[in-house]
Amino acid sequence: MKDERYQYEESPSYVSRREFITISGIVIAILALPAVWIRSAVVKRNNYIRARINGLYRDDTGSKVRVSHGNSGVAKLYKDFAGHPLSEVSEELFHTQSYINRTRI
Repeated sequence: MKDERYQYEESPSYVSRREFITISGIVIAILALPAVWIRSAVVKRNNYIRARINGLYRDDTGSKVRVSHGNSGVAKLYKDFAGHPLSEVSEELFHTQSYINRTRI
């Protein structure tokens, strides 16, 4: 066998361990920023929704008429226009055609 020696040359784009860790930290930080922004946006949205729900409940507990069938305006609307609850006209005007589950908001 011949005694062959291999020549190894470092590539000019050699990165030391310290530089690699620094670059990796910067890349991870840049990739994590959108996640932080999205999370903060979702938290703000959820806080808004909770505040709106609490306001609606507060308004509902303080109102004089808490049910639709006790509301004189709704009773007059049915008497003059829609006929009776669950009539074809009232179903068309007052009820949605599809339900969107928003419990996970």
